[in-house]
Amino acid sequence: MSEPIKALVRRFFTAVENGHFEVFDEIVAEHYDDHLPGRTPGRASLVAYFRGLRAAFPDLRLPISQMIAEGDRVAVLNAVQGTHRGDFLGIAATGRRVDASAFQLYRVQDGQLAEHWEVADFATLQRQLTGPA
Repeated sequence: MSEPIKALVRRFFTAVENGHFEVFDEIVAEHYDDHLPGRTPGRASLVAYFRGLRAAFPDLRLPISQMIAEGDRVAVLNAVQGTHRGDFLGIAATGRRVDASAFQLYRVQDGQLAEHWEVADFATLQRQLTGPA
């Protein structure tokens, strides 16, 4: 069971990187529950978030360094990389490259991503955007 759900998460990351959000109808549950503060539940909200993220970082990459699956859960350690070309968290485009790490945990149900938790290094990300060049 672990390989199919790991493949699902890889497919999700690839869709985000390439802006192929139409794939979300197939791989993300309609009532997707994102446990990050400030996120509204639902697939449509997730698409809107990633459209905004890709507008801010058009060359967004999310390389996975580690992935573990057990039961209906997939844990991912990945990087968030890109060039800041648009507004992000109230910060106007800086043209700076970012490279920060994130830890994601997904729950899969009926072949779709159903829930998400994340711990990301937002301090490093903000420092890369606002600190000395």
